[in-house]
Amino acid sequence: MTTRITGGEHRGRKLRAARVPRMRPTSERVRAAIFSMIGQATVAGGRVLDLYAGSGALGIEALSRGAGRVDFVEGNARLCRGIRQSLDELGLTDRGRVYRRSVETALGELKGKYDVVFADAPYEDDPWAELMGKLEGLELLVDGALVVAEHHRRLDLAESYGGIARSRSRRHGDTVVSVYEFGSENG
Repeated sequence: MTTRITGGEHRGRKLRAARVPRMRPTSERVRAAIFSMIGQATVAGGRVLDLYAGSGALGIEALSRGAGRVDFVEGNARLCRGIRQSLDELGLTDRGRVYRRSVETALGELKGKYDVVFADAPYEDDPWAELMGKLEGLELLVDGALVVAEHHRRLDLAESYGGIARSRSRRHGDTVVSVYEFGSENG
């Protein structure tokens, strides 16, 4: 399966990903909407975490739009190889690192803090309360960090999870993009 990068220095370049069960790549239209919602300046020079990375399209899109560094977390070996191949083909290997682990395991191992977190869990799952709690509890977010949650429209996410509060949400067909902001004023 292929998709295109929607913006930045690699706009229009194709990414390829293996087909695997339960994988639902973020569409080009939704990716463009996400970056419109959060703004280019939000990722420029920042540190980004792409959870449930799949094809890596969200993180690679962030790199194309100027992110300083992206860590990709994906449990499927074939998809990890695909992300590494895409990073290599685009000349981005020095700015991206791929972790072949479950999200739960990776969160306990990651060091440092992130400016933006993309989380696109399988639609059948509801990891949000635990995930948000770990992002905050393990101190993985800078003050003002954004957590971009992509989820099915039938799943109602909470307005806030501790110090991580929803700032906006948009629906695109069956997909909802909920943007949360982390900050001491939210706690």
